[in-house]
Amino acid sequence: MSDNPKSILVTGTNSGIGQATAEYLASHGFHVYAGARNIAALKDLCKNQNITPVRLDVTNIEDIIEVKKIVEQNAAGLFGLVNNAGITKAGPLMDVSVEDLRAQFEVNLFGVHQITQALFPLLLQTKGRIVMMSSDSGFFATPFVGPYCSSKFALEGYSDSLRREIISYGVKVILIEPGRITTPIWSKGEKILKNAKYTDSIFWKEAKAMGEYAIQKGKTSGLPPIAVAKTVYHALIAAKPKLRYIVAKNSFEYKLMKIFPAWYVDRLVLKKVQEVTRLVAQKAEE
Repeated sequence: MSDNPKSILVTGTNSGIGQATAEYLASHGFHVYAGARNIAALKDLCKNQNITPVRLDVTNIEDIIEVKKIVEQNAAGLFGLVNNAGITKAGPLMDVSVEDLRAQFEVNLFGVHQITQALFPLLLQTKGRIVMMSSDSGFFATPFVGPYCSSKFALEGYSDSLRREIISYGVKVILIEPGRITTPIWSKGEKILKNAKYTDSIFWKEAKAMGEYAIQKGKTSGLPPIAVAKTVYHALIAAKPKLRYIVAKNSFEYKLMKIFPAWYVDRLVLKKVQEVTRLVAQKAEE
């Protein structure tokens, strides 16, 4: 490792993909600024001498200004920004409040814009890279996760526009699209279901069944977060990185979803919802 390694800021590093990414980058030659709203959650990352923990809520402009000051003190500047911080809001769209929808976009899109805009001058100096943590939900919209899917579709559009605006200035924008990854997000999903916020909805039976199915699949068949971390690393070091990287066991199926006509995908999704709802109801009766 060099005496003056390239520096990367990773947001949302308190657990899951963000934590794995910070650890992996730090162990492979980078100096990492690990951002999290709760800096106490970074106690394990603090043990690594190549990681500098920083308090960072991407919706808080004061946090962003302070982080920029910290980064500017480093003579190496900033080579990369990994926009990983995000939250998930779920539920039938016709029952989701405007407040929940706004909260979803506040972190997953507006927060991304704030931190990227603030640090862009530093990235411009190093001809660096911006890595956006999107999702399979950024190109494949599933029912009952509409707020999250909407925010990730918006992030994909934002990233494409940004890339086309700054490409001639030497800064690259790369999208990472993880599928099911085994992270604490699934446990949070269980809490949402237990909260039973939408039990009075006409869509509750299907929404609950699909939620239980997604959580079970995520916990048992998801890829480990390190798979995403390795992809982020590749996106940062490759001479000619791809514009998008799908990280999933069924990446070929996802690629098909991108080219199938919408009416056909609708039919497949409807069939899946009906099948899962039937199986969950059947299991409850046993």
